[in-house]
Amino acid sequence: MQIFTPSFDRRVYIFLLVILATTAVGIPFALYALWPGNVEAGYAPKQPIDYSHKLHVGELGMDCLYCHTGADRNAVAQVPSLATCMKCHSEVQTTDSKGELTANMQKLLEHWDAQEPIRWVNVHNLSDFVYFDHGRHVGYWDPEKQRQVKRMECQECHGPVEEMEVMSRHASLKMGWCLDCHKQEPQPDTSPGLATRGPLHCSACHR
Repeated sequence: MQIFTPSFDRRVYIFLLVILATTAVGIPFALYALWPGNVEAGYAPKQPIDYSHKLHVGELGMDCLYCHTGADRNAVAQVPSLATCMKCHSEVQTTDSKGELTANMQKLLEHWDAQEPIRWVNVHNLSDFVYFDHGRHVGYWDPEKQRQVKRMECQECHGPVEEMEVMSRHASLKMGWCLDCHKQEPQPDTSPGLATRGPLHCSACHR
């Protein structure tokens, strides 16, 4: 005795085929679209607070290392904590034409009062299989001078940050872009023994 009609069976088969096709196409597409390395230059996500590098770096002349502590020494460039922001903004608070606190300043103070960190959106995110030491690129220890010396300017990778009202990705950060720099002629700051500015062997970046 047949329980289901042929038309019902066809509907089930069609439904299963649609699910399989959607999965087969959708998952690879999502992985490709969301993969950090595929986010091209120009990526400028909306941040929880509108922070102007043009104002802070370009007009006020703040050093990158004041906020991004240890970027010249550590593998990861730190995102400034609320305490860093409040070193200035506990005294300096922006107001509008009516003398009232701006919306961004109100947000900052609310986070500070609640001791709730600001969830900044990462603009320069690399794929997990890439090893990148920020400090190794920015600075190095000079044994003759007995101090940390700058190797690269931040703008080489991050672009003219001092002109950016909204922080955006200046370069693609893809492998070819990195290698274009590594293949350059040795610089005065190039590590001894290297024939190019940076190492070219795979394990330098993929460990």
